[in-house]
Amino acid sequence: MSLEPVLQAQFDKAASHCLSTGVRGAFVEGCSYGVASALIYLAEALLFYVGAVLIAKGTYTYLQMCQVLNLVVFTVSIGSQLMAFTQRIAKSILATHDLKQLVDLGTMGSSESQGILRPAVEGDVVFNNVTFSYPTNPDVSVLNKMSMRIAEGECVAIVGASGCGKSTVASLLQRLYEPTSGTISVGLDELRATDIKHLRDHIAVVSQNPNLFDASIRENIAYGRVGEDNAMGDADVERAARAANVHDFVMSLPQGYDTLIGENASLISGGQAQRLQIARALARPAKILILDECTSALDPANQTAVLETIRAAKVGRTTIMVTHKVPVMKMCDRILVIEDGQVREQGSYESLMERKGLFTRLANGGEWVSE
Repeated sequence: MSLEPVLQAQFDKAASHCLSTGVRGAFVEGCSYGVASALIYLAEALLFYVGAVLIAKGTYTYLQMCQVLNLVVFTVSIGSQLMAFTQRIAKSILATHDLKQLVDLGTMGSSESQGILRPAVEGDVVFNNVTFSYPTNPDVSVLNKMSMRIAEGECVAIVGASGCGKSTVASLLQRLYEPTSGTISVGLDELRATDIKHLRDHIAVVSQNPNLFDASIRENIAYGRVGEDNAMGDADVERAARAANVHDFVMSLPQGYDTLIGENASLISGGQAQRLQIARALARPAKILILDECTSALDPANQTAVLETIRAAKVGRTTIMVTHKVPVMKMCDRILVIEDGQVREQGSYESLMERKGLFTRLANGGEWVSE
């Protein structure tokens, strides 16, 4: 609460800046609208005066004066209407400039442009002496010569203290970043040499917060596999929903798969939204499933339902689960404990607790959530 005066002052300063900017903008737009409206009447008054003088001198006929009057008034009216949109035109020009910069961004030389191979994404996942630092903080190594092997079809939990590099492992597997040194491979193929789109088509990710769209349940699940060649039919959508243990819930809704879920899945519960996200992930032809803290924001009842879904979904897939939850750790074949960017311990939950090492210290220190 001691920060309240500081935050209040920052808020007041920002609000004052917004107010002054809005007042200036309103003044400019108001003046533009006033000038635009006045131009029409000024033009008409001037034309009537000049026209009367020319008709009196016999230079113009009344018909000619009316023709000129209509043309000029029409032109001035269009111009005045455009002046009312000056602020919007300025915003449009700026937005167009920003869009052009994005369109002109080159891909040559970026990490995502590397790799042309399209092998079958299957086999053991291997990290070999991987070192990594984020580009924004290159002096701090998140991973430090990490080496590990995850067997094909194995379910592994990656655990450790906050900031130890758990989510970084998931990011590197998706090639959101490239390792500073070392290699990452799936089977016999290095990820660096694999086509980025092909790789991501064969890795399914379930994140902590469900990223669902304001669309129907059918469209949200089908979004997991897009493209004309891979378009999902109704049977494929239902198959993915059954695999994620969400079909019965969908069919209990009045409109079934055509039910709209609202923005950010606001019309359904967190557990139901998470299971829909798992169904979307299972819709992909993926042999690798990454679950990054997917139960951390759920209550115990929803967590139990999602864990049952994961228990069925991980069969036949290499599953990597980043978690702080003890029930999630217990359902995995093996637990990898990361500290200082390296794998310090590994084994089942029971064996790690019996060892009374790093894992036990983290558990006793309240790092893990039991329920």
